[in-house]
Amino acid sequence: MRTATKKIGNRDDGAGADVQIRVCTFGGLNVYFNNSPVSIIWESQKARLLFCCLLVTFDQWVHRQTVIEALWPGCSPASGEKNFKTTLSRLRKSFSGPRITNPVLTQGEAVRLNNLAITLDASEFRNHSTQGIKLLVRGEVKSARKTLEAAQDLYRGPFLPEEPNNQFITAARAELCDLYASVIKALEKSYLLEGNSDALEVLSFLKNGPLREPS
Repeated sequence: MRTATKKIGNRDDGAGADVQIRVCTFGGLNVYFNNSPVSIIWESQKARLLFCCLLVTFDQWVHRQTVIEALWPGCSPASGEKNFKTTLSRLRKSFSGPRITNPVLTQGEAVRLNNLAITLDASEFRNHSTQGIKLLVRGEVKSARKTLEAAQDLYRGPFLPEEPNNQFITAARAELCDLYASVIKALEKSYLLEGNSDALEVLSFLKNGPLREPS
């Protein structure tokens, strides 16, 4: 990775098994390597936007046409394909240097971020949230509360707020905001069941606090 502070990785085959990049998206995009912040020199703003869109679909392969429509809505198929190839190359260059990790994997027409090299707070938040809510429904209150608190700790503000105009990202932002509201509601129930009045008092602030997405 070409950064202002640190080079990342020591393999050039794109597997990235010995590389650990931490991406945080709540409250703004931040990238870390070995718990130290790094500043990426983006080859273009579209390369950054492509990276952000792939963060939305981090847990799954997505057809490249879906990404093309998200970045260049209304463009012709030929132009979209050309734009995608150019921007993907620039995104990979943004993560290149004397030591290289490939941030993006492709398989036929499908594309995704390299989850062997990258971890994502939004993905962990979704997993903790859904698991915690399921545990609460099953009556496993203590385990539910711990899992929901882990989700709550990850949510530090709206998802990628610096990208207010891309519909693909704003839809994900709204979905994550709604999920956060569900986490708070489920936590409230778990605290009530446990009789934890102090936690309920703190939670009453969070329900309408600054982490909510502005309406």
